[in-house]
Amino acid sequence: MGRTDDGDARDDAPHLDAGKMADACVALADRIGERFPGRGIDVHARSLAEHARRMAATGSARIAAPLALRVVSWIGGIAASLLLLSPLWFVRRMDGIDVLPEFLQSLDAFITVLAATVAGFFTMRSVEHGVCRRRALEELQVLRNFAHVTDMLQIAKSPTRLLFPLAPTRFTPDDLDAVSMSRYLAYCAELYALTAKLGVLYGRWTSDATVLSAIDDLEGLCSNLESKTTQKVLLLEQLNQRVAQPQG
Repeated sequence: MGRTDDGDARDDAPHLDAGKMADACVALADRIGERFPGRGIDVHARSLAEHARRMAATGSARIAAPLALRVVSWIGGIAASLLLLSPLWFVRRMDGIDVLPEFLQSLDAFITVLAATVAGFFTMRSVEHGVCRRRALEELQVLRNFAHVTDMLQIAKSPTRLLFPLAPTRFTPDDLDAVSMSRYLAYCAELYALTAKLGVLYGRWTSDATVLSAIDDLEGLCSNLESKTTQKVLLLEQLNQRVAQPQG
């Protein structure tokens, strides 16, 4: 835990550490590669681990707006702040104004410039926030793709195949046994959990409501897919119990 360079959480507050999450993804990929080499899930887990490493390396800069855009937006903000102090200068210089209409014209011009500057500042800030939102949503879509690929890797991993085994053919080779399939599905559940937690990191890097809603959607997707996987694991346990029961 503790403070990291990708957020401003307090040292004593619990929070997700991007570096430790990347290490967890790497460790899971190593375990999957050891148990199921060449079955596709090992490559998929390694890809998720590499993605997590990149997230940990870049941190919040991964979704930040370009530097030029940020500089322009803050220049507009500084200009607006300086113009907000201009009324004090007008009040202090009233002794130099001889004609009231000239003063009113100057004041009207000042208000127009002030309004335009403030509007420009908020417009630029809105553009900057829009860029951050778009980048965060794109990153979350990548994580959604990881979750869907994990689900695709389970299409042929059905416990019912163990109840009704078929002779292997060229296109339907021998499937996993009950123990291997249970472990395979458990690894998939871990991939779902890590994918969802990687998405939560973006909630630390931005407070945009649209992004937070997308994070909730990603967590819901991973939770639902993980529940389906857990049901398969429970079914496998029931099958093992039936097989283990003494006959007669």
